[in-house]
Amino acid sequence: MASAGVASRGPMLNGNERDYNHVSDKEYVKFRNLAEEAYSKRQKLSALSQQAYQKGDKKSASELSRKAKEQLSIAEGYNEKAATYVFLENNKDSDDDDIDLHGLYIKEAEYILKQRIISGISKNQPKLDCIVGKGLHSKDGVAKLKPAVEELCRKANLKCWIDEKNAGVLHIGLKNASIPQSWYDINPHGIGAMDDNYFAYHPNEIPQGHQPSHQYNYAQSQPQPQQQANTNIQPYHQQNYHQQQQQQQQQQHNNNNNEEMALALCSVAAALFKCFYR
Repeated sequence: MASAGVASRGPMLNGNERDYNHVSDKEYVKFRNLAEEAYSKRQKLSALSQQAYQKGDKKSASELSRKAKEQLSIAEGYNEKAATYVFLENNKDSDDDDIDLHGLYIKEAEYILKQRIISGISKNQPKLDCIVGKGLHSKDGVAKLKPAVEELCRKANLKCWIDEKNAGVLHIGLKNASIPQSWYDINPHGIGAMDDNYFAYHPNEIPQGHQPSHQYNYAQSQPQPQQQANTNIQPYHQQNYHQQQQQQQQQQHNNNNNEEMALALCSVAAALFKCFYR
């Protein structure tokens, strides 16, 4: 783990203290505040929609409901930007075997951590050092990330233990570990994996000092504009990656069966032709 790098993460607060959660970072705060504004608008629109429905004005209720869903999408988009921003800021100097979850909401942290664990297992890494903090800067001073990560590991049958010298670091054992079946809908190439597949489509987010395992031409790897919606890998949107692979394999299997059946029919037809025209 790059311990020296960890100590320099986050803007400085008063004195020598670091703001690991970026609560004083204007860019991060801006995204979170915009998300909260959108959530507030959504709540108001939902209430108005219910009132309209109760009055029998179904047309207005439907329109207000549609606008509420738009605000929800906007809020989730801003939170995604905040999460991407703070994760990249805190992991610029991360090694392959450590991940810093400071500044992430619980659901964001869980999804990103699953991506990194999947990546670590696929690379046969023995363990992952997960920086969760001690909860000193959390609301009411109660740690939230640490128990969430411990519970995630428990459900996934992964060994997890606290670092002897730093209570804000959890070690997750990956040796001989397997990916839980419940994680099969996790995109293995999202931002949490911090791998070359993700950065091929997000060259502007490549952390300083990141060295790809093999050379990529990031400019040529960019998808065309009309393909962007389908190929851009979203960090937290749960895409059923493994199900897509299974569907593709099943389709290929069906195609092979169709080809074999066609060949068999041709053979039967040729045999019948010989019988009738001898």
